[in-house]
Amino acid sequence: SMSFLKKVSTNVARAKQVAMAKMGQTESTVDAQFDQLESQFKDQYSKMKKLHKYVQNYQSAIADLGNAQQGMASMIAEQYEPTDQMFTVSSRLKEEASVRIEQYRDTMEKYYTENFYMPLERYLVQYKILEERITQRNTRLVDMDRYNSEVKALMSKQDTVPTRLQVAKEKAESKRLEYTSLNSELIHDIQAIIADRSRFFDALFANLVQGQTEYLSNSAQSLMSVEQSFPEFNRAAVRTWPRVITDPAQSAFRGASALDVGSDVPGNSGGQPAIMNTPQPQASGFNPNMPPSTGGISLQKSNVVTAVALYPFQGQDASELTFQYNDEIIVHRQGGEWWEGELNGKRGLFPSNYVKLV
Repeated sequence: SMSFLKKVSTNVARAKQVAMAKMGQTESTVDAQFDQLESQFKDQYSKMKKLHKYVQNYQSAIADLGNAQQGMASMIAEQYEPTDQMFTVSSRLKEEASVRIEQYRDTMEKYYTENFYMPLERYLVQYKILEERITQRNTRLVDMDRYNSEVKALMSKQDTVPTRLQVAKEKAESKRLEYTSLNSELIHDIQAIIADRSRFFDALFANLVQGQTEYLSNSAQSLMSVEQSFPEFNRAAVRTWPRVITDPAQSAFRGASALDVGSDVPGNSGGQPAIMNTPQPQASGFNPNMPPSTGGISLQKSNVVTAVALYPFQGQDASELTFQYNDEIIVHRQGGEWWEGELNGKRGLFPSNYVKLV
């Protein structure tokens, strides 16, 4: 149709005007005030959309945390028999505290929908409207410059028909009025919305923090009610809890042991490795100044074995060997978590995952 062809022709003319302006082959109008305001507008709009996304990520993380809480509570309860002292406490964590925490999360989600998401989305409609108007304003600017260029071209020709020049001037003036009216309106509106955003965010910010506070404080109280039910016992004992299985040095098993790989200790990724269980002295005791026993099962090698310290280690008593990073230690006996070595004439035990054999 004719209207379609005219639209295509207009778009081609606009694209040509933009390309020529970029190459400096035609004049183009520059409005420094508007350009600065548009940059501020885009930056502010981008930050608002990022906030919306971060709050969604926060709620997704809370949902994942709730799922992990329920799974953790279920597995804790599975560790106890009904006759165990902590069975009732673990059941409270699973059936009461974890359920309430999930209810608090659901309450926070509904609160955020009403007091954060919906208000913010309504507010951002203004930004979407301004985006559309800015696009049209920029199109009108191209049209104004295009018609002004046409007028100048006609005026530069001596054989231009006066009526054609008059028509071109009228079109150029019409495009100028269309542009200036929308441009002035946008300058006013962008300034207004930039000034308004902090006032709007006062309440939004308060609602955001209130939702977090209520969820976190209520969840903490639910967990505290469980924590207060614990009987008195030594909680730090788990750090050095002794093994109950047969010690590797006395085991009939032969082969690589998980205890020989210090880097695979759960919960100890990166940094200095965890120190395994402190070795229990034999009945005869351990004398750091005496050579190792050759009786029984011996893991000692006939050749001299050395190791380089990967981390510093401070011995806790006379039976343990203190060393610094990169010290070279003579290894007298290997086996399990603790080895026996010598440094500067001093013999002692040290954690095997603190060194690397040379």
